[in-house]
Amino acid sequence: MNKEIIKTLQDIGLSKEEVEIYLAGLELGESTVQNIAKKAGIKRPTAYLIIDSLIKKGLFYQTFKGKKRLFGAQNPKDLEVELKRKAFELTKIMPELNSIYNTLEFKPKVRFYEGVAGAMTVYNDMLDLTPENGEMLSFAGMKNLFDTLPKEFAIDYFTRRIKKNIKPKIIAIDSEESREWVKNAEEEMREILIVPENQSNFSGDIEIYGDRVALISYKENFMTIVVESKEIANMQRLMFNLIWNNLKEKK
Repeated sequence: MNKEIIKTLQDIGLSKEEVEIYLAGLELGESTVQNIAKKAGIKRPTAYLIIDSLIKKGLFYQTFKGKKRLFGAQNPKDLEVELKRKAFELTKIMPELNSIYNTLEFKPKVRFYEGVAGAMTVYNDMLDLTPENGEMLSFAGMKNLFDTLPKEFAIDYFTRRIKKNIKPKIIAIDSEESREWVKNAEEEMREILIVPENQSNFSGDIEIYGDRVALISYKENFMTIVVESKEIANMQRLMFNLIWNNLKEKK
């Protein structure tokens, strides 16, 4: 039997057994279940079930000759009619399906990463999604970033960020590294405000960029959660700016 015919019939929704029974029915014409099952290479009890399924799909029919019950495959043109009917039914419910889909689009998407490699993936995501001259906002709790991330990666990240002319705003815990960041802020294109460690102590990052918020925990095996939601990102952006402006006033 032509493999393309079998594949096409399966592609439109028939099971392997349904295809075998349907094709056997086409070849034999009206016949008994026993003959159809034998032709298809399927056990008779199973053939009864499959024929019943094909009758419900409008692809088989049953008739009687005397007291003998016979079954046959419908004209292949009926298969085309059935597919058109299904397409029409799908068209009728398409507006409702689109409505459900559009509602789901506004639900936040959440991704989880683990380990240093996961955190590096998120940092790369920040650079990829932030356009030239774009905005990045960060709460930075890491005291020794280079001791945790590969130094080559951190240097490459900073270099690529500067190339894109992205000047992040960072609220960082006081540390030797954050003070170094302040010293090189103009050269390395960043704005940074430092929070005394005794006032606020956290060991992780919150990165706000585009429609995403990334939460990175350094203590829990670099567990990273990325939430993709315009509304949540805007709320975090508002909170960041309120804290930033408050710190600037106290400076």
